[in-house]
Amino acid sequence: MYALQQAMRAIRGNWVASVATITTMTLSLTILAGFSLLSLNMNQVLASLQGELEVSAFLAPGSDGPRLLETVRGWPEVARAEFVGRDRALASLVADIPSLATAAQLVDNPLPDALQLRLLDPGQTPLVRVRLEQLPGVVDVEDGSDAVETFLAINDALRVLGSILIVVLLSSALFAIVNSIRAAITAREDEIEVQRLVGATRSFIRAPFLIEGFLLGLFSAVITLALAIPGYQFVVARLAEQLPFVPFVRDSALLGQVAVLLTALALLVGLVGSAISVSQHLRERT
Repeated sequence: MYALQQAMRAIRGNWVASVATITTMTLSLTILAGFSLLSLNMNQVLASLQGELEVSAFLAPGSDGPRLLETVRGWPEVARAEFVGRDRALASLVADIPSLATAAQLVDNPLPDALQLRLLDPGQTPLVRVRLEQLPGVVDVEDGSDAVETFLAINDALRVLGSILIVVLLSSALFAIVNSIRAAITAREDEIEVQRLVGATRSFIRAPFLIEGFLLGLFSAVITLALAIPGYQFVVARLAEQLPFVPFVRDSALLGQVAVLLTALALLVGLVGSAISVSQHLRERT
């Protein structure tokens, strides 16, 4: 209790440095929270793309669609296959884009018959594509793998950028904690010297500064979560209205895990920063 009281007194007494430290850590943690949530959404979108990836084989006019359908249904890689006639494909396109309804009535249906396949393992897409191209009557095959590969490349780039950003931001937060604790130690040099003279233990002297670093990390985490989580939910609610097809992360349990990890990271930075400062500036005389 004494150490906690001393830590609170130091934060209030050196409030300028404390506010600066909390501000720096809050900014760093908020940016990290933003990147973490962005990464979660990217991973969810990628998983959705891979899970819904379909292979479409477009047929030449006059091809025996039902016979080809029976052929591909017998392949072990295929989870589901269906024949989509040109009239059905046009009706589906007009339903998705109503503005094409007038044009569809003025011109002949340009769409071909097609086979649509859903695979058990999206990793088998290249193999299935080659086999489809070899079937008689198949004129073109689309599998959407290019879009997935592009998305994977973007996701990998964000991971690298996020890793670099984590190192830079955590270093900045750690530096802010070290400087804040150093200022607190400097302000209490006379008191610390008296404690040494009366036989205070190292743990007794160091405890208030370690708790101060812990509290600075805690305050920063609380402010960050109060800004980041509601802000994220507000942005997702607005984007979901414009992009209803995007599977945004809304799971409360997953958001709770992000909050717990950010809090643990902030507390760890606070403790490590205060420990570094104490070890450098409170070397007891032997």
